[in-house]
Amino acid sequence: MKISLYIIFNLFFFLNYPLKVKSIRNKIRYSSYLSENKFLEEESYEINSKFYNNIIELDSDYIITKISWIRRENYKYNYLLGVFEGANDPNFKDVIPIGIIKEKENEDLINYLKINTNNSYKYIRYIPPNKNSSDISPIKVYGYKIPETKKYSKERKYFHATNLPLISVYTENSTDIFEKSIEINCKILIVNEEGKLETNETAKIKVKDETRAYLSPKFPYSITFSSNQKVLGFKGEYRNWELISNYFDRSLLRNLIALKISELMKFEYTVRCKPIDIIINGNFKGNYYICDPIEVGYNRINISKKYENNLNDPNNIGGYLLEIDAEYYNGKKHFKSDKGIYSKIIYPKEDNITPEQENYIIEKFNKVEKEVYERNLDNIDLNTFSKQFLLKEFCGDLQHLYKNFYLTTNVNNEKFFFGPVWEFETAFDNDKILIPTNEKPSFCFDYYSSSGNMKDLITKLIRNKDLIEYIQNEWNYLCDTVLKESTLIDFIEEKRQYLKESAELNFLKWDNFAEEYDPYGFNWGTRDYLFGRKGENFDVSVDVIKDYIKKRFESLSYLINNANSLAN
Repeated sequence: MKISLYIIFNLFFFLNYPLKVKSIRNKIRYSSYLSENKFLEEESYEINSKFYNNIIELDSDYIITKISWIRRENYKYNYLLGVFEGANDPNFKDVIPIGIIKEKENEDLINYLKINTNNSYKYIRYIPPNKNSSDISPIKVYGYKIPETKKYSKERKYFHATNLPLISVYTENSTDIFEKSIEINCKILIVNEEGKLETNETAKIKVKDETRAYLSPKFPYSITFSSNQKVLGFKGEYRNWELISNYFDRSLLRNLIALKISELMKFEYTVRCKPIDIIINGNFKGNYYICDPIEVGYNRINISKKYENNLNDPNNIGGYLLEIDAEYYNGKKHFKSDKGIYSKIIYPKEDNITPEQENYIIEKFNKVEKEVYERNLDNIDLNTFSKQFLLKEFCGDLQHLYKNFYLTTNVNNEKFFFGPVWEFETAFDNDKILIPTNEKPSFCFDYYSSSGNMKDLITKLIRNKDLIEYIQNEWNYLCDTVLKESTLIDFIEEKRQYLKESAELNFLKWDNFAEEYDPYGFNWGTRDYLFGRKGENFDVSVDVIKDYIKKRFESLSYLINNANSLAN
């Protein structure tokens, strides 16, 4: 009799529960992690839903706890990195990722994807990793309903694919991003490491304006928000940001390490960047960095800007930012110096600079260039030049003088200052022209072409006895104080652990690394050095960097302390 009453009571309870229950055995227990770091048990049941194409429509909005699915026949492992998205608008105007398939599941049985978010959704859709195929069939959705009075009493927690922040980009009409010159309207959502939605803003996005952008299938991007945004704890609010792909760096660490060294060496400004994961239009793109662009601004390259009066007067521009760049033809105002060095004027910007200002900086560059050839270094800032030279040589930056060589000057100071440093994806023994860097009998810049005659200019510089002595003193000071092997190795190990989960997903996506990629018919040939070190996984590549650094202190010390023989 007691058993019968128990069964009747439970049937009455389930039939009156807000969710429509199809089977008692579908009941599960779900734990959602709350902001106050406590676990709260919630009842979770199969939700009544409609399926059409890859879209699931629920009978109301629910907090989703898991989705069951089964692989379709003949689609072996094609589902890996497939993304589930949630929305409350039937046209998915408020779409946001809610889950990703990370592992090879049970092929013959029903699989379950746990959804770790406490936001409620009425519509769910599945985006396959290959947009031309639908490789799985969603079967059931599980979740629970929260009473309206309690709906927003908890801190909202959003999905992120790994322990890193997640940036989701949704372009207008789901347009693919292929062009450098065409900006596409989009919405960008940024979820931080704690699962908090920090940014939900409109923006424009395009492929980053550099030649190497098209040498890999994993494009770097430039984004411009509609208004200034504070991003992931960076100081200051800015519209412009860059998303760096690190496709040729299997460690995903080389730029981070170089920028850490820049901080240790106390460069006036170090580019700020953070590792993130990116999803674009529901397609998981892997590990990226979100970074400052190389631009003038407070908390960026802080040089003086224009005064408000007579804009045609070149003396009313506080400062100039130049880049020595063999690829000078990629946008920006550019010029060829009297000695044949190609440079771009980054600031003042191309749409603001006047002919008078342009002539002023070209004449000034030619004047200082001529002085260097005459062994006069009065207008070269030895401190910033030495730091930049030492950092690039320590990191083994083959393209030291080819591009990404930045310098600044002000109208009230005749000197040129050097920095910041940027772009080390092929450094630290990641370029076959230099490998093994530590066995080379000369400085790195000797082994690669430069922007025009920039190599000849630098050779003139480092043959100056006073500059050699300055570089030697600076190097020995750094080694005695801040630039320690143990500091760098500890930093690398810390970042290895931090990036490990993201790296696993990144190389699920880009497992064809180092295969020849030439979709635009550039006919690059075999140029293997562009593709980093073939056959390495994440951990092996990190170990390569550690081994390089341990040897680099000795090999670079030898070159620097014997550089007196270069003086003439």
